[in-house]
Amino acid sequence: MARFDGWTGDASVAASTRGNSLITTVEQLVAQASAVRRGAHEVQIALERISAFVRETEELAHHYGLTIGDGCVVPIPGQPPLAPGIQAEITDKVEQILRRAADVDADFAAIMTRAMRGEISEQGVGTLAQAADVGAAQSGLSIIGPPEGGTPSDNKAWWDSLSDTAKVALLQNAPDLIRNLDGVPVVDRDAANRAVLQREIDRLQSEATEISRANPNDPRTPHQGDWPGKEKLDEIAAKLDGLRAIQGRLDRPGPGQQQAFLVGLDVSGDGKAIISAGNPDRASNVATYVPGTGADLAGINGEMVRSDRMVDAAAQAGSPSTAVVSWVGYDAPDDVLPNAMSESYADNAKKDLDRFQDGLRATHEGSPSHNTVIGHSYGTTVIGHAARDEQLAVDDIVFVASPGVGVKEAHELGLPADRVHATVDRNDPIQLVPVHGIEPQFFEGADVFSSGGRNEPPPSSWEGYDDAAHSQYWDPENRALDNMGRIIAGKPTY
Repeated sequence: MARFDGWTGDASVAASTRGNSLITTVEQLVAQASAVRRGAHEVQIALERISAFVRETEELAHHYGLTIGDGCVVPIPGQPPLAPGIQAEITDKVEQILRRAADVDADFAAIMTRAMRGEISEQGVGTLAQAADVGAAQSGLSIIGPPEGGTPSDNKAWWDSLSDTAKVALLQNAPDLIRNLDGVPVVDRDAANRAVLQREIDRLQSEATEISRANPNDPRTPHQGDWPGKEKLDEIAAKLDGLRAIQGRLDRPGPGQQQAFLVGLDVSGDGKAIISAGNPDRASNVATYVPGTGADLAGINGEMVRSDRMVDAAAQAGSPSTAVVSWVGYDAPDDVLPNAMSESYADNAKKDLDRFQDGLRATHEGSPSHNTVIGHSYGTTVIGHAARDEQLAVDDIVFVASPGVGVKEAHELGLPADRVHATVDRNDPIQLVPVHGIEPQFFEGADVFSSGGRNEPPPSSWEGYDDAAHSQYWDPENRALDNMGRIIAGKPTY
């Protein structure tokens, strides 16, 4: 507090002490008022968003012949039967509205209580403006996370209930919370994963540099010689190749390629990645491609090439809009022997694949899309187990070069037999090792389509089989690629 020049003595000291006390009191009141002001402002924004969400939900319910009352959703008498899942979807939205409203109420009550108890302080700052800033910093509504254990539909309802400000805050400050969350729209998952992609590249590059320094032979050429860190360094280098391939596809699509979206990323273990060529939330035809043995982050470039080719094949077959997802979202067997002989990899993957398909349904905009899952080799076993045990929300299933899918008949997959499609090249030796059950090309009623080149003679002996045929289904001239495009587009095969 400023002193009066020339005024000394006990009275001066008392006045100065009293003045400082009043200033501190005023600063604290300003801090508390600023905290309440910020809280009230955010409550206003939150209520506007909740009100809009209420209107949207009521309109959606009315559109489907439903009415909302006392937290429950019931059909209006006399209305036609509902499509499966509609009532549950709207119920999820109502639950999110109630949850969000309760959280806003609790948050603002807590701010008011802390202000009344003097728990919001000026923190020793020197001006009223600074006191206002520190007070506001001690306020604000919390941003609640997604419902614990929620379904993709629950997650979608939660995301829709957030204000634009809250969504931006999550994307900037907590991308890990949403980037792999099924039920969050693809464009938002993509934004969150792009923010993490460069972070992971930098982190792995730094780790590689650190390991290289430990090379006792030649730190400048870490790949020469046999030293303990070489295996780890090679592993990191392979992951970096995969991440940079993703970054290149995202940032520099080739001529005619659709925009790509990074829907999932995990660099732990062998690494996982989910990338879509085209936006599955807006495409009419959506396919999910599940590769087989050896699939990992390091080899993601080859999987993305296959997805791009399937997009082109579907367009040539007449698809008005297409998205094909490369789903390396599971821990695939590293080797054929002994890993791929085990069903455990498929069983570990089936729930994740099922949730991903449910998420695609939850976030799709407009009329429901025509969804297809396409598996190659062990990827067909993953799809078979998921369809058998989890009831995949898809319209067509395609098995390419399958060693068996865990069922004896097509109907066990939850689809009519003619919506189950299969192919195997006559030269592919995979047909000699049906280790996971009956190969789907032998299912009664299944659509068995051609693959390989035209006018190829069948092998006359064991020597006629060729390992290379197992990896040629996505070659540009292979009839399998043409047929997969036709299935994605909803057209008959040949």
